[in-house]
Amino acid sequence: MKQALATLALLPVALVTLAGPPTAPTPAELVAQLGSDDFRTREAAHAALQKCGPEAIPALRAALESADPEIRLRAAPLLTRVQRAADSAPRTVAKKIALDYTNVPLAQAVTDLRARTGLNVTLDPARVADPLRKITCVTGELPVWEAVEALAAAAGLCEDFRAELELPKVTNTGRRIIASPPSVPAADAVPVVLVDGKERLPAARGSAVRITPLPRGFPGHRVHLGTGDVALAFDVAPAPGVGWQDVVEVKITKLIDEHGRIGGGGAMRPYETAPGELEDFGVVVGGGPVVAFRPGFGMRFDPRTGAPLYPDAAANPRVITVPVKVATPTARALKRLEGKIFGEVTLANQTLVTLIDPAKRTNTPVAGAGQTRLTVQSVTAARDGGTQYQVRLEYPSPWVQSARRGLNPGGLFPEAPRPPGQGHTLLAYDAAGKQLFAPQHPQNFTDTSEDGATLLNHLTLVYRKGAEPAKFVVTGPRAVVVEVPFALDNVQLP
Repeated sequence: MKQALATLALLPVALVTLAGPPTAPTPAELVAQLGSDDFRTREAAHAALQKCGPEAIPALRAALESADPEIRLRAAPLLTRVQRAADSAPRTVAKKIALDYTNVPLAQAVTDLRARTGLNVTLDPARVADPLRKITCVTGELPVWEAVEALAAAAGLCEDFRAELELPKVTNTGRRIIASPPSVPAADAVPVVLVDGKERLPAARGSAVRITPLPRGFPGHRVHLGTGDVALAFDVAPAPGVGWQDVVEVKITKLIDEHGRIGGGGAMRPYETAPGELEDFGVVVGGGPVVAFRPGFGMRFDPRTGAPLYPDAAANPRVITVPVKVATPTARALKRLEGKIFGEVTLANQTLVTLIDPAKRTNTPVAGAGQTRLTVQSVTAARDGGTQYQVRLEYPSPWVQSARRGLNPGGLFPEAPRPPGQGHTLLAYDAAGKQLFAPQHPQNFTDTSEDGATLLNHLTLVYRKGAEPAKFVVTGPRAVVVEVPFALDNVQLP
């Protein structure tokens, strides 16, 4: 009897063991739960889909066509965040190198590091006692920014962070000739200046974009005494090749001061040129990089010639300020600081617009990525028996975009010529997919919209008989938003 009872007692356990753990719901099942009548079920499905990562993207895209408005409403921002997170990692992955310097002159090691990383690493000769002193630094493979820090630590160097950059002096040669203003270097071209010193700063160096809270004495910090309100200056340094343009948002997710008290982010208007949707939850702060010229730029003129007098310095485009709220106003450090930097990255030579069968789509604008529009205005017979197309291509003015970022104040002068593949190009293909070429026509011209924010390219294209285009494709630069997370310990407060 006792043996039979023992067998019966173990039976439920055996059944549970055979059944195994419950199967996790698929992304499609989780999407269906976004429309549940139960709030907790909807929230749990939302969190689970976010954890699924790229695997949830097909189901979320399908959810945008759902007949349930609740599902569509919840899926759209979630798709934006999941897609952006999936796109960000490959675009911000850091190149890795190994350092092998044994009794090597410091200047030689820095030159080698600059060549191998592409970073503009340099020594300040006035603040490095002996640039020829021998150093030893041997490491395994490290992300490029960690490699810079490893070399600096081994050589007894630290980085000199500068609030302003010197600009080349501009001289106007006459009353009627006005020189263009000096250009501010891109963030990835700003020098990484090393000087003698042992100060080591916490920084997120694992990706191609380094995030560093700047030292306590940096002049860009601002403190409202007794309130805990701090404008904390960060150096956001992208490596070359990322295509980094601007910081468009900062999201603070965790802030704990040295006394263990929890603070948060402050409030600031988002950067006005931020493309796309940003996260709509948590504490989001922004304001964009400090890239504007000094106050008064463009307001001083040479009394003899009337030409503008340009400044000799500009704010460092790598520096941004983030408002934070420290729970203990007297705290001198943050025990933990976590968040995300959202940056605008430009991808070159992207397909922006595709217009199929252009001969049948006259006066019908086709919109594409990057606020690009293509319109076939007319299709007529050419004198040689071919076909003539009048086409208008519209896209945002790069001059206005530069002016908004402070890189080309006032938009008075065009920016520097773009490298190949970074401009807008109209391509034509026949039905077999072969590219067609049309000769240049003297009637091609470019003007701007009434507000000056859009460039309008008017093209006259003639194709020979029997070689009419089956589609037009516009390629050019496209801006996307990527996110760079950071987690830092022992951050100094000003």
